[in-house]
Amino acid sequence: MVLLLALFVARFAHAGVLLPGGVQLLCHRTANEDLPENTLESLDQAALLGCNVVEIDLRRTLDGKIVLNHDGIMERLTDGVGDAETSYYGDLQLRDAGSWMGERFENMHMTLFQDALQLARERDIRLVLDMKDKGLGPDVLQTLEREGMLQRVQFNGEWEDVKKLYPAATDVGDGTVWVQPGVTEDQVRQYHRQGKAVVANFSANHHEMDLAGMKAAVAAGVDGINVDYPRLGADAVGRPVERRLHELTLKADSGDGRARVAAILELSRYSAFPLQGSFAHWLLDADDHVSRAAALALVTARPRPPVSVFTAALQSRNADARANAAWALGMLHAPANALLPLLRDQDPHVLQSALLALARAPGDVSAGTLLPLLSYDDAAVRGAAAVALARRQPEAAIKAIPAQLQREVVFEQAIHDGHERRGTPKFTQPEIDAIMKSFKCQMEMMRALAMLQGKDSTRELVELAFRPDEGLSSYDGIVAGFQLWDRIGADAAPAVQALGSTDPEVADRAEWMLVKAGPAVLPQVRKALDSDNQDVRRRAMRIVAWQGDTESLATLQAIQKTGTANAALATWAIEKIQTLDPNGK
Repeated sequence: MVLLLALFVARFAHAGVLLPGGVQLLCHRTANEDLPENTLESLDQAALLGCNVVEIDLRRTLDGKIVLNHDGIMERLTDGVGDAETSYYGDLQLRDAGSWMGERFENMHMTLFQDALQLARERDIRLVLDMKDKGLGPDVLQTLEREGMLQRVQFNGEWEDVKKLYPAATDVGDGTVWVQPGVTEDQVRQYHRQGKAVVANFSANHHEMDLAGMKAAVAAGVDGINVDYPRLGADAVGRPVERRLHELTLKADSGDGRARVAAILELSRYSAFPLQGSFAHWLLDADDHVSRAAALALVTARPRPPVSVFTAALQSRNADARANAAWALGMLHAPANALLPLLRDQDPHVLQSALLALARAPGDVSAGTLLPLLSYDDAAVRGAAAVALARRQPEAAIKAIPAQLQREVVFEQAIHDGHERRGTPKFTQPEIDAIMKSFKCQMEMMRALAMLQGKDSTRELVELAFRPDEGLSSYDGIVAGFQLWDRIGADAAPAVQALGSTDPEVADRAEWMLVKAGPAVLPQVRKALDSDNQDVRRRAMRIVAWQGDTESLATLQAIQKTGTANAALATWAIEKIQTLDPNGK
């Protein structure tokens, strides 16, 4: 027993990322034959497919960020141009790093090293770091230490500085012999006698899909196989992915609702497996949480499911199934004609989901179809109708939504007035429910107004932003104020005038709006520095200060010399402007 233990320890003394307990599955450059390489999604897929060790490639961006990238050529892996090393990380994040491999992978992005480490720790996998740039060592080691992954990696590539800084570091060859397909049991046994682990390579050698060769290597006793196709490798090492999918499917089919949802969401992470039929089946489930999880799985599935997958759910007697199917079709930007029949549905939840989906769907939807639903009995339907109307029929929306929004405010105020007349200390639960439904409806209508462009919609937002705040409807004004940050520059007069409002919340809103609106508002704000209204003057001084407006310095310096109550504020404003622009005069 002592002799066997000694041999076992020797065998793995220098095996690095290889651990005892079955043949290890090493994945080259993440799951690069399943998803776009070196993305977070591809790393996650490698872990799902059973990889114990995953190789990733590291480069440094122009602003010093370490990212996952193999050859640096943006034209190969993104919709941009240039090289990783000559690009800022923010620039790279704006690029699509998935659609080069197909439409199903659009909107993936280049991955930060620290994010990859966090995922690896969560998925309990180890990493091989192929360092493509010199000089990465200090930052890589610091990040590894911070993320608790220093003992779970090996190095490759340009890692000389790592070895100097961290002598315990190892590369993929330390204590490990890499062999080609066809290795024999005797050869493996000889390497083991030397205390070395053995990895059979099935990457970049014309044996990438050699499943028989992989199984033969495992039978010969290798400690690991390195693959580009993890699904094949998992089968070869005796941990087929299909077995795991079967186990999860059984859990999803019956039992505790939370466990079923967890199983469905876990299944949804597997890319390009034949699971759409199962998800469509669970979409019909009587448990709304299970149905919703299935809808989410279909939305995130790669490739995207066709509309036909949702046919049964759209026609189901289960209202939750119909609503969840409508939501999913909207997220998938299905044609509007697939959703229009649901506008005759008698269930408010289905109507709401269908309307919100229509806001995303391509195809014609007439104003006559949507306008009646803007005054529907259910507040949630009214809010969703406003969003759909704004998206599909903006000319009708700008006329109809403000009027309906005002009716919502009147309705809510009537509840408050009735409560005050009774003199009861608390609102009843029906009153609370009605107020909250109205509030949610108003927020959807505000979202709809924000979608609309042009002078008419800006005028409506101005009216809402600067009216005195009352009750829950005050949130309409708050939202409108935020939406005006990017619009008020076209005509700042209403906001400047609102600086003198007797309602401090309105005046505060106007002031901060003018701070955030940018330099386009400054000509009219400068005029307010001479206002007869002292509150307006003080607020204008603060605005030009926060905006760093050097053209206001002369006026502020004149105020500073007056010795009045505003002199101290002028001094502060001058210092703020000069700090922001040291070259200002």
